[in-house]
Amino acid sequence: MKNIKYTVAALLILACSHVAVAQSSLSSYFLDGTFHNSKLNPAMKAERGYFSLMATGNIALRTKGNVGISDFLFPRGNDELTTFMSGSVGQDEFLGGLPGTSRIGFNLDESIFSCGFRAFGGYATLDLSVHSSTMFMLPKSLFEFAKMGFQKNSYSISDININTMNYAAFTLGYSREVIKGLRVGANLKYLLGLAHADINIDKLNVELNENRWLVESHATAQGALFCEAYATLDEDDVIDGIETGKMSPASSGFAVDLGVVYDMNDIVPGLTLSASILDLGFIKWKYMMKAQSADTKVEFNGFGTVDYDDMENTVEDELDRLKDDAEELVDFKYEGAESVNTRMNTTIYLGAEYSMPFYKPLSVALLYGQCFSEFESCRWHDVRGYINIAPLKWFEATVNCGFNTYGTSLGWMLNFHPVGFNFFIGSDHMITKVNPQFVPIDDLNSHFTMGINFPIGKPK
Repeated sequence: MKNIKYTVAALLILACSHVAVAQSSLSSYFLDGTFHNSKLNPAMKAERGYFSLMATGNIALRTKGNVGISDFLFPRGNDELTTFMSGSVGQDEFLGGLPGTSRIGFNLDESIFSCGFRAFGGYATLDLSVHSSTMFMLPKSLFEFAKMGFQKNSYSISDININTMNYAAFTLGYSREVIKGLRVGANLKYLLGLAHADINIDKLNVELNENRWLVESHATAQGALFCEAYATLDEDDVIDGIETGKMSPASSGFAVDLGVVYDMNDIVPGLTLSASILDLGFIKWKYMMKAQSADTKVEFNGFGTVDYDDMENTVEDELDRLKDDAEELVDFKYEGAESVNTRMNTTIYLGAEYSMPFYKPLSVALLYGQCFSEFESCRWHDVRGYINIAPLKWFEATVNCGFNTYGTSLGWMLNFHPVGFNFFIGSDHMITKVNPQFVPIDDLNSHFTMGINFPIGKPK
């Protein structure tokens, strides 16, 4: 039991320590000299044409979560750290600092090629990109079991969720001013599904006493790849692997982004309002594999009679029996593959910016964002206030503060856009304390972005 507890502890810490993310930066939303804001609001146009390649940068790294390394590692003098499993760390000290559900996640939004240009009286964009989103939801009762063990006779653990969505997107965007001050835009996306999985452990009941362990579990899972794929089964019809068929694309879909920007200068001088809704669409997975575990009960009554004349083989046989019993808890019965439509995680943004009448290059702004998803682990919200300044035609900057599902964040960005090139650097969430591997200590929220684009033509 002790080894099981420490294994669980190690896996949880590793999961919290290796989360990296890249996605469109919220810090850039109100900076006019940037070139990728059409990803956040398709009605926004760049000041001139541009192109960018993955090799030139445009990289962002992000981690997010409502827990951090400091929730699992504790200082104990002489600059040493100990895990929450240590006897020197009290139950209240560890469990008292955890939320009811720990959320840990990462995303990837990386452009392979992107360009923008003036066309048909408006502004058009082309973009080829890859996207990945992975989220973990871990209930507090799971950590309680890992920490307390036999100190309680029973544990009821539920709502463990792991969700990942991976796809490529080819996007064609267009925006134009329809009446004075009102600009609208849309992005049309063709989506190619790469991989998807959703695993739910909705029941994990554990009963412990000195003579017997009883574990009862139930879980569901579904998953698909970009090509034809099926589960392979053992003699008990339990999934033991995945076999692929034709390697041609078998998962695809469509989505649309809609946006509007309204310059209210004739009504309220200096005020601009904006709104967008992103990723209205779906991916159709032709070979979605589905599986479900039985309501399995595994009972372990301790080791049987030990043959002291054959001690090594007896212990090995008993350990094999325990391993076989434990494997029954994660045995999935295959329910076949079918065509399934998975809705995209849809996001809305509402923004307002006001330029100071005494100094037009200075503005304040407010942005609200919320993600809606059929998967609870992927839902989030963010409210962010900005101070923006553009003292030179080729330079602008912002500082902002956000309040979101994962806590409070401080962001900033510097954007240089003279003739010939564009360079930006910034963060949506600054961190002040990291470990030697640059993993945030107090929480998993961090973000860093930097990139280079190549402008075409003159600003307009």
